[in-house]
Amino acid sequence: MRAYLYAQGFQRVLALHPQVCGLESADATLWLCLWGYQAAQSVERTQGEIHPYYPASQRAYLAARQAVAEGEKRGLHLRQDTELRLKPLFAHLRGFSQGRNTLSSVEGMGSRFHVQVLWMSEEAEAYDDALWEDAPHGLSCGACKACLAACPTGALDAEGFHRERCLRNWMLSGRPIPEEMRPAMGNLLVGCDACQRCCPQNTGLSWGPGASIALDYLLRSPKDAAQHLAPQIGFNLAIPNRILGQALLAAGNSGDKALLPLVKSWTEHASPVVREHARWAAARLENLP
Repeated sequence: MRAYLYAQGFQRVLALHPQVCGLESADATLWLCLWGYQAAQSVERTQGEIHPYYPASQRAYLAARQAVAEGEKRGLHLRQDTELRLKPLFAHLRGFSQGRNTLSSVEGMGSRFHVQVLWMSEEAEAYDDALWEDAPHGLSCGACKACLAACPTGALDAEGFHRERCLRNWMLSGRPIPEEMRPAMGNLLVGCDACQRCCPQNTGLSWGPGASIALDYLLRSPKDAAQHLAPQIGFNLAIPNRILGQALLAAGNSGDKALLPLVKSWTEHASPVVREHARWAAARLENLP
């Protein structure tokens, strides 16, 4: 079974007895399937930047779905689970840790991974139950507070994590983004990497080219752009008006006055979010020297 899951593209798989984890299930095996990704190099400001977690999570989701479908042909009884809360499990697994930024890390992959959960009615050939520890770990950060200093909006402080200040919490949410947070978004279309780039858990991990999409394309053809983006970031996020609203903020932060006509074309849009973001972006670009 492990070889089968590795063949689907997962870089690490763990097999656990549900009862060992304190989970009630009729299934015999809980599989945690980890899909890693590289940190992304910065892209030009005229591009909408896509955090690499999202393409990786989409590939992992499709790989898990394929594993279930092909498994049926092999007589394996697998089912995919997208609801199980994983952080409470990671807190008990040796080799996993959690940082002040609330992200989990694992040895060799840092915090740059996504997990797909599969349940199997059959027993695994071998289990990783020896990794389970009865007492949960505490934070692994020690005295390090690098992520607190790196967060551009103060979402992390000595009191913990404040979701309402997190850039990712607002992106593609369908809500008008607080004006004071808009400049900090830069050219981000979805995702923020500030707290991961500075984290010592990610030291030494490899970097790759950043995923992006041209802002002028996003502003000219938001419906086509959303269709293009859906396989990368997921259909739940690739909603045209939400893509457009975020692209307008990126345009306003781009410093590219050539985008102004496209931005202004959306200032009377029916969506209040698109309209508000377009007017803000137009004012930013008009005030450029």
